[in-house]
Amino acid sequence: MIGGLYGVADAAFGDPAWQVRVLADEGVSPVQLRCKGWPVEAVRHLALGLRGVATGLVLNDHAALAAELGLYAHLGDQDGAALGPHGRSTHTLAQVRAAHGAAYIGFGPVFATGTKDSPWPPRGLPLLAAAVRASPCPVVAIGGITGDNIDEVRATGAAGWAVISGIWLAPDPLAAIRRLR
Repeated sequence: MIGGLYGVADAAFGDPAWQVRVLADEGVSPVQLRCKGWPVEAVRHLALGLRGVATGLVLNDHAALAAELGLYAHLGDQDGAALGPHGRSTHTLAQVRAAHGAAYIGFGPVFATGTKDSPWPPRGLPLLAAAVRASPCPVVAIGGITGDNIDEVRATGAAGWAVISGIWLAPDPLAAIRRLR
């Protein structure tokens, strides 16, 4: 499931349906649908319309809905447990080691990011590399990743890298996707 660019279609950066289509057209998989603050019915409707568009569609925060639709969920570190395999956000080596049963973990923020408020300072490349070594499952780096630092992220051994603002705020999102793949 994880290998290379992990796409994130984030409603905070525009139309998430369009973003999913752009990422899918560029061969990115998985693609996470992130619609913070949306009613669950709106997320359900959007996800149903996108299931055939993107392989490996992942729902952010909606474990029950993901299970209902036969999709993966990605859960934050405060979201509690969910039945079945899912992705999990982590920020410390203790959280990484506790991720048994997760399909993958997100680790970060690796670099400073303005995408979302986080109580966690940037974790840095050495801690990302340590997370990769300690993890019981594939690690997806997240936070401040761009075309300028992607080679350093790859060098840590991370299985994937999630990028939001490095794509959707880039002057040319397609060029950014291609560079990050």
